[in-house]
Parts: sequence; structure tokens; C-alpha cells
Amino acid sequence: MKFVHCADLHLDTAFSGLADGKKAAVRQAELRRTFLSIIELAKSADALLIAGDLFDQDSVEAETIRVLRAGFASLEKTQVLIVAGNHDPLTDESYYKLTGFSDNVYIFGNELECVSVADCDVYGISFRQAAQEEALLQGIHKEGERPAVLLMHGDLGGGAYNPIDKDMIAASGFSYVALGHVHSYSKEKLGQTTCAYPGCPEGRGFDELGEKGVLIGEVTAEGVSLCFEPICRRCYVEQKVSVDGLLTHEEMIGAIRAAGVNEKDLYKIILTGKTEFVPDVNVLAGGFSDCFFLKVYDETKRPLDVQKLASETGLRGMFTEKMISGLEGEDKEKYEKALEYGLMAIEGEKVKAL
Repeated sequence: MKFVHCADLHLDTAFSGLADGKKAAVRQAELRRTFLSIIELAKSADALLIAGDLFDQDSVEAETIRVLRAGFASLEKTQVLIVAGNHDPLTDESYYKLTGFSDNVYIFGNELECVSVADCDVYGISFRQAAQEEALLQGIHKEGERPAVLLMHGDLGGGAYNPIDKDMIAASGFSYVALGHVHSYSKEKLGQTTCAYPGCPEGRGFDELGEKGVLIGEVTAEGVSLCFEPICRRCYVEQKVSVDGLLTHEEMIGAIRAAGVNEKDLYKIILTGKTEFVPDVNVLAGGFSDCFFLKVYDETKRPLDVQKLASETGLRGMFTEKMISGLEGEDKEKYEKALEYGLMAIEGEKVKAL
């Protein structure tokens, strides 16, 4: 069975982090277009496996439903197999039940079910509610000699959303476990079973960095082949940029440009280094009106006037005076960091562990 495995599209995500209704609407439209790109990939597959959280919430736009119905219906030779996740559980009010999809779409119920596709059996089970702290499956094992796939939304790490027992999977006899819920791509082998998360096909915030996509694979009697296919239209990028010694906004804008920002992606720029100049992050971000989204965070430090600090009467002066000899030795960098953290502690600031 040749398949495309996707999960966590979260269609109609609000994109509230963009703080711009127009850009949020653009990203929502891009999610729908990314779905259609998945449909195109699936036209050469036997099955399109969707492992939950197709929808982000209870409310779904009419346009989104129309795009889904048309996309699924265009897959004349491909079986669409869907399980519901924690964001879109299968209930009586679910869009999975209220929407009339084409005959090639099969939505697994709240009890384990099995359907046959090509030369493979596909098992699946849907969330019945958002909170699923107990495991959906216990002692599961495939039946028969044909290769088998398990399609499910859940947490292979044992978290609060359908915790999945790794030993159970290793003993299950499945060739492939197609998972959803974790928003980054990963795979591992448990016994003879390959388990994989494709991740979300589009990042939706700066907790979902880098390229996103789907998995393209094949299950045969000999085993599983699997390939990650990047498909996202934009990436979320977090980048630290040193502005050490720079003294103007224009110099800092140049440093950020040199870091390789482009017009397409979404950026979280973190300024680092020491400078006498206190940058205005809004002025800096305003220098990138050609970028779709760029926000700047200032983590720069002011250079320390050690002699002035040492001349102070009080704890800061006493501490700095004790550190001066080390600042002139071979371990200068270590003493500089110790001085910086020590002064922060004296001022009552939170100091991160080294």
C-alpha cells in the first residue's frame, strides 16, 4: 500500500500571534492551499492517512468545508482514512458527522475498526472527547497475515492525550503506526514496527519552527519505506543576531539583513551582544516592511564600566573590586560572565543557570 500520511493541519487556526487580521487571513488561506497540495501528492497513493486534528476547533468556515469536500472527491483512486484527535473529537455534533464527504472517505469511529486498502489492513480509532488521559488501546494486536497499519492520534511519549505504550506497539505486529499530535517530524522503530509523526504541514507559531511537511511511504510484506516531504508555504524562524558594538538602528538593520531574512518566512529576531545604544525594537521591525512578519526582541547588554563600579561604596563596589584581578587574567571571559551574573543577582534579577 502506497500512502501519504499527514496530521495536525488545524484548519481555520486563528493565528492570533500575528496580531494582524489580514495576515492571519492569509495564513488561514495558505493552510487550505497546503491541504490541496497534500491532495495532489495523494493522487498517486492508495491511501491518504489523516491522523487527527484536521480541524483546529468546533467552529469551521464554510469555505474550509467546501475545499475539503472537493479535495477528497478529486481522489478518485485514493482511499481517505481519517481519525479524530483532541482538537476535533468525533462527537454527534462533529463536522465529521455533519458533513457529507465523498464515498472514498472513511472516518474511524470511537471503537477500533479495520478497513482494507490494496494489500494492507488499516486499523483506526478516533478520540471521543478532547481530554483523553486514558489510553484508547490496550493489548492491541493485528489479525491475519497481511501487512497492517494503525492510524491514531496520541502521545508516544506517554503524555495526557492518549498515552501510547511503546512495549504494546512493539508486540502488536503492525508494520506501521501512523501517528498525529506531535507537531514535529519524528520516527522510531519499536520491535518490527515503524512509528512516525509527520508533524504539522504548516507551522502556526514560534513553537513550531523550521520546515514542515508530510510523510510519503509504502507498506509491503518486506517492510516500510518512508520519506519526509516538506510542503509548507512559510517557515517560522527564530534567529539570534549579534549587534555587538553597533550604535545605530541602521547598523542593526544591516546586521539582521545579513543574517539572511527573506520576504516569505516569519521571523523572531533576538538581538544579542554589548552596545551602548539602546535599540527601539519597533523602529528595527519597521525596517522590514517587505517581510511578511518580523518581530525583534532586545537581549543586548550595556558594557560595564568596571572601574566606576569598583569605586562604588556598597555591595556592588565590593563585589566588582574582588573580580578585577580575574578580569585581567587568562580566564577573562569567565570572570566577565561571573561579574555580569553576580551584579544581576545583587540587583535581584533572575539569573539563569550556567
